[in-house]
Amino acid sequence: MRIGTGRLLLLIFTVALLVVRPVAAATVRHLEVRHDQGTYVVTFDVLLTAEAPRVRALLSDYTQWPRLSKKVKEAYLLRTFADGRQRVNLGFRACVLIFCKTIRQVKDVAQRPNGDIVAVVVPEHSDFASGWERWRIFAEGSNTRVQYHALLVPNHRARSLLGRWILASNLRRTLTDAAKRLEVLTATITARSPAGSTSG
Repeated sequence: MRIGTGRLLLLIFTVALLVVRPVAAATVRHLEVRHDQGTYVVTFDVLLTAEAPRVRALLSDYTQWPRLSKKVKEAYLLRTFADGRQRVNLGFRACVLIFCKTIRQVKDVAQRPNGDIVAVVVPEHSDFASGWERWRIFAEGSNTRVQYHALLVPNHRARSLLGRWILASNLRRTLTDAAKRLEVLTATITARSPAGSTSG
């Protein structure tokens, strides 16, 4: 039986759709960046198709942060404290039209016994007058739920360089980028891990 060129292409396309399955997209349940008298209150809730230990391992590893969002240009360790906290220097690239500036955030990062990742801003080395962040990561069925809460107060330099709208937009973009890339990166780690390995 001879198959015409058009039917052959249709057959190949149909088989490809059956074989190649797209990676499930992160499901954002809630994202809010609220501004109140110079303070940004951020809440983010997302469901990922990924394993919780691997998500936690990526979020707690500062060397991976630039891979989670294009807005993060650099992240490096400044010091490690006796209690395990790590002081990390983080650089965000924020742009207004063609003009771009680096916003600096130095923070002390720690992982609590329950698995939460918490960070406290170090104002004297940052473009933030104060602030704190908390990541909660836990399994939900075969997926992983990630909840982020933060309270951030930009200093005068950051406010004057970017303005309220740009700062809020950058926070939203950084979080949504991170959610999408977390799924991709954890899938890559899982594919490279030895069979049966569960280490993060």
